[in-house]
Amino acid sequence: MTTPHILVAGGGPSGLAAALAAARCGASVTLIEPHPVLGGMGTAGLVNNFCGGYHDRSRFLIGGIFGELRQRMIAAHALYETRRMEPYEPEVYHRTWSEMLAEAGVQTQLGRRLQNLTELPDSRLQVNLDNGSQLLVDGVVDATGDGLIAHMAGVKRQLGRDGDGAVMPVTMCYRFTGLDIEAAAAGWPSHVDPVNGHTRPVYTDPHSGERNFFHSGHSDFIDPLIVQERAAGRLSIPRDHVAVIQGVPGCPGDATVNFGRVFIDDPTDPEQMARAQAAGEAQVHDGIAFFRRCFPGFENIRLVTMARAMGVRQSYQIDGQYRLTAEDCLSQRQFEDVIAQCNYMIDIHEPGSDKTTCQLLPHGTHYDIPWRCLIPRQGPARLIVAGRCISADAGAMASFRVQAPAMAIGEAAGIGIALAAQRGVALADLGHEAVQERLRAVGAVLE
Repeated sequence: MTTPHILVAGGGPSGLAAALAAARCGASVTLIEPHPVLGGMGTAGLVNNFCGGYHDRSRFLIGGIFGELRQRMIAAHALYETRRMEPYEPEVYHRTWSEMLAEAGVQTQLGRRLQNLTELPDSRLQVNLDNGSQLLVDGVVDATGDGLIAHMAGVKRQLGRDGDGAVMPVTMCYRFTGLDIEAAAAGWPSHVDPVNGHTRPVYTDPHSGERNFFHSGHSDFIDPLIVQERAAGRLSIPRDHVAVIQGVPGCPGDATVNFGRVFIDDPTDPEQMARAQAAGEAQVHDGIAFFRRCFPGFENIRLVTMARAMGVRQSYQIDGQYRLTAEDCLSQRQFEDVIAQCNYMIDIHEPGSDKTTCQLLPHGTHYDIPWRCLIPRQGPARLIVAGRCISADAGAMASFRVQAPAMAIGEAAGIGIALAAQRGVALADLGHEAVQERLRAVGAVLE
């Protein structure tokens, strides 16, 4: 049997998992990524943490490739293990992915985009890249995050939420250094930021022994300062709390920050994104000045780097064979064709507002993500979608959009496209049982 050739478009968490899974199934895999670094939002976007959702406070819900990557990061002392929001060192993350892909024989092409594709009568696809090269492949995984390849192939998409098409704002994340951890430990109120039972925002990682700063979410200390500084005209960021300030493993005194909010109509529009980039960069400097003025231990911080790319939370969803809904998530719905489980909250950064709406799932519960959400209702026989742009409403997407579920979706997509190509069938005819059998064999959690 001829080895099938699979193209994965997008080197973010979902695309990386898809490429690795397809290669481990015996396919020849080419991965293309427009950024000069692998990892997508996990590196280029500097969203360097594993949000919750993979652990329901009783057990792990996501294993497979995500579990393997996480253990490699822990072994390298490059991740603070909390089972909630786990910060990691982004360069080690990139290097670990590169090693895993190389071990599996995946061919990566950075700085590349797919320009167009054509389905041939035998279900293969002819694809053209922006460097003029042409590939003939047996299947394609769209892991662009925006359904861009699916759209090229004629798959219907929907922008944003139902009704008005509004999307969540984008954010420029960044990394600073110069944090005085002991001054922060002494100066912050003790009721702020409980992490793993600790009652201060500074704690000691049990594996590395490093002292680490971590803050996430609303705070009786920070939120009033934001109101005060905005009222005085010293802070212009339209956000009512600081989402994340997290220490970087192996780099004492460094932290990465998610504290910005730029409203946008369509994150796939280059002109809009250029304006958002400029606004986001201005908010970085605004945020650092605010921290220096107001936070103990932050008086001497200085910028190390901004993200290579704006953090995009939401854009398009494809029209798939099933549309996952917020109600499915909140009711902990289970599906016969499950390919991943998730416990992460519905986390909506409200368009046009400084507010964030969160709906949590109870501890010890989860919802299923069904195989049908990855398969377009209409389109090429061997085109599958992975990541945040699968078929779902805005509420459901606001839950599974984070890294661990995205990797689990990507792993299923990579397995599915490899099996369909090997068997010479359309994805719609493959059957979810074959995908589930392989997922269980490689340590995925489906029950």
